[in-house]
Amino acid sequence: MSESSQQQTELLGVTPDDRLELGDLPSGSEAFLLIKNALQRLGDIRILEVVSANPHFKDDLRSWCRLHKVTLLNVMDGGDHYRFLLRNTHPAGEQPDWGTRIPLRAGGKLDIRDWFQGRVGDLLEQAPAYIGFVPRGAVAEPGVPDFGFDLNRKEEVWADNLLDLYEQAKVSQWNATTDIAWDRLRPLPDDMEWAVCQIMTFLAENEYSALYIPAKFMARINPHYIEVLMYLSTLVQDEARHIEAFAKRALANGGGLQYSSTLTERSLHSLFIQEDYFKSSFLLHVLGEGTFLDLLNFVEEYAPDSVSEQIVHLAKIDEGRHVAYGIGHVRHMLQRNPKLVQSLVEAAEERNEYLAGAGTHENSQLMEALAILAGGGRTPEQLKTGFARVKRLQEAMYEHRIQRMLQIGMDMATAEKISTAHTPNFM
Repeated sequence: MSESSQQQTELLGVTPDDRLELGDLPSGSEAFLLIKNALQRLGDIRILEVVSANPHFKDDLRSWCRLHKVTLLNVMDGGDHYRFLLRNTHPAGEQPDWGTRIPLRAGGKLDIRDWFQGRVGDLLEQAPAYIGFVPRGAVAEPGVPDFGFDLNRKEEVWADNLLDLYEQAKVSQWNATTDIAWDRLRPLPDDMEWAVCQIMTFLAENEYSALYIPAKFMARINPHYIEVLMYLSTLVQDEARHIEAFAKRALANGGGLQYSSTLTERSLHSLFIQEDYFKSSFLLHVLGEGTFLDLLNFVEEYAPDSVSEQIVHLAKIDEGRHVAYGIGHVRHMLQRNPKLVQSLVEAAEERNEYLAGAGTHENSQLMEALAILAGGGRTPEQLKTGFARVKRLQEAMYEHRIQRMLQIGMDMATAEKISTAHTPNFM
């Protein structure tokens, strides 16, 4: 600003809060876009100085100010340029953060647990409906449409361990192509190879369910709780990787994918049709994947080859995070509304009744495969040993389900009732 221009401004008794240089930019949409944005950033009743070398800009700016309810305080002729002082005459609304720095962790690292600063840290219990995909912390213009999200309350989706689990998920990703020692796979006796292939078929089939169910809920979660969506995206990716690895193992040694039972499909369908996120999280993550975790432990213990052992070991680490989210989420809800526990009892019982239509209470092919695996073969003595070990697995699954339910705040009687009602399909 020249000395004479500065003196003119001081005589008016105003000091601009910001300055916008337009040069000889034509008085079209681009120039007015820049003015509009500059005024919006300034906020209420603050003054913007606009400098233009365009001799035709003055009249167009007067019209624009009238249309957009902006006060043109003064026009000063600088000879080869004009200076305009503008001020909003209507509330400018919310303002974004500026100058809020996120503290770094040791080693210069920055993770999701650190970004709860300023407006981004304003995590509401009830998310606004008219927010769309506006990132939390950003300022939305009026007129954002309602996207129709129906999971709009924090308690419906949140878990106290969510942020930790997301960070763990990022560092624990593995690659089913390069991180499995496929070249170490050696031929197995036909009976044992069949057992492995049948088990891998069952594992992959269940993981289809564990992939689809969180994915279908993601579009219903308000983006105000973006951390939940970010975590669920890692969960979906985990399940996709598990399906890939399990199916590859069934194919890699000359066997192939084997039988699917009606019981398994009805069990998974009963999970898929559950439309309540709280009940779904309990049935899938706490009961289903919790029991599935016990199955993976069992397969790892008795795996006849290092490749199968490695695959289920890696999948087990992932599943542990999924179960931890379910426990954290359901506990978060029950702590705020203990009466909701009855809805979980009803959900488990309804699922059990639905499975009665399967016509069988077990997946016979899977049970035989597990017995061969645990017994070391198909001879009568090996099968006897194997079935005894499978029975102990089922007992352990029952006890571990109870332990997880006690963790989320249930009493023993309720936990025992639900564990008894849980599907014989394991998941």
